[in-house]
Amino acid sequence: MRAGPLSDSEVIETLNEKFVNTWVLLRELPELISGAKGEIPSLVAKKMRQHYTDSVDILALTPDAEVIMHQPESALPYRNPSQAYLTVLKHSVAAFEGRRTRVGKRSKLDRNPISLGTALMEVLHVYGTFCTDTPDDTVVRIDTTPFESGGILHIEIQVGVGKSAGTFELFHADTELPLKEDTDAALDGAWNVSPGSMGHIFHNFSRGQCFKLVATGADAQTANAFLARVSVVPHS
Repeated sequence: MRAGPLSDSEVIETLNEKFVNTWVLLRELPELISGAKGEIPSLVAKKMRQHYTDSVDILALTPDAEVIMHQPESALPYRNPSQAYLTVLKHSVAAFEGRRTRVGKRSKLDRNPISLGTALMEVLHVYGTFCTDTPDDTVVRIDTTPFESGGILHIEIQVGVGKSAGTFELFHADTELPLKEDTDAALDGAWNVSPGSMGHIFHNFSRGQCFKLVATGADAQTANAFLARVSVVPHS
């Protein structure tokens, strides 16, 4: 992280202006959870343990210690990790500010990120070539046109317990697939989500439009299921 995203000036500026930053070693969590450093550190440490999946985990929490974003560092795309990390940070801020205007600064938020969003759809699907016939079999079409003034699109993705990790990328509906080599047209994504884990995609859009979510497996010969829950927090 230090040689990548944390060396980017815009990332550093965003972290300093919008977040209270800290880091914790996994071996320190039991002491913090016990309350040795106080009630708030104990609550934050519990959230960290609940969401721990990788050697370097990135979490964004509200002042009430509710998780808005969880992104394993190893799942950032290798092509431009700094930009991906910056996107995750900005959408975390937008998600929190969008909810805060609706429930008040002191209100307790639900455990589900962007829980006050309007549910659009819930899709159970499969990625992996041996069980699909065409690339479109791993495409989920998302219609946000009812939200004329835009909003924050949230896609919560639960990956099944099969052997293959999944990468999920959001595109404009008219993006032609498959992409040409070295083309990066994805708007946002959740990359390399491991089996049995959950990923989140946040995308801020200014007007209602259609998108498509494309799911691919780390192992093209191995199938796995995923459940995608799609919701929108509309702009005021």
